[in-house]
Amino acid sequence: MSQMTQYNPVHIIYKAKVKSVCILVLFCLPFSMMDIAGPCKYSITKDHLLQMKHLINNQLQNGCSITYRFTERKNLSAVCYVKAALPHVLDLLSAHFRYARGSNSALLVQSLQKLILNIYSQHCVPVLNEELEEDPAGFEVQFTDSPVRALRRAEEVLGLYLHLITHTNTFVDWTCESEYSSHTADPQLSTELTTTTDAAQGLLGKIHLDSSDEKFYRLGFIVLSIMSGGILLILTVYCFVRRKARCSK
Repeated sequence: MSQMTQYNPVHIIYKAKVKSVCILVLFCLPFSMMDIAGPCKYSITKDHLLQMKHLINNQLQNGCSITYRFTERKNLSAVCYVKAALPHVLDLLSAHFRYARGSNSALLVQSLQKLILNIYSQHCVPVLNEELEEDPAGFEVQFTDSPVRALRRAEEVLGLYLHLITHTNTFVDWTCESEYSSHTADPQLSTELTTTTDAAQGLLGKIHLDSSDEKFYRLGFIVLSIMSGGILLILTVYCFVRRKARCSK
């Protein structure tokens, strides 16, 4: 008759605790390897682009032309183009696309305005800092287009922003001083209106941005990642040592 190995209750409980810790570590390890997304990762979705497409489809193909100011891409990178053009998107929606309250088009415009305001309130895109960077007025052009063409310019900006936040594993660097200053502004543009309309200014005035908040969020993200990685590394090593010790007995 074979002799069975005997375990006392304390030994059984100890083994169960070690096994539970190891399972927890193995379960949490894949999540720790993933990108910890901040609020900006989901500040815009494909549904917002669909809303813009619906608004475009609601426009008359041969409607009256509108005159508006917008940023021209030229040699700007995607990051600096989005940073410079996003206020013009809000301005465009506020000044030229007004509909009867409760209508489908009005609801679409309100949703897109809220989208942009949330992007700014969550510090996902910083506003232009006149103390550190030149206002990119040299990239602003006055257009006279159909409403459809104007909305397609806005759609391009939102599409680029969606691509930036979904295809960048780290925080987007919105530093654009060198790109804005590399362009010599047209002297005529300095005498023209380069600020947003009163409607857009009223919406942007509700947002109180503080660059220190963004830096604090980044620092907190880094500290949290280091602490989580350190704890998981210690637990993984502990489980490995315990398992090796058990196998050597």
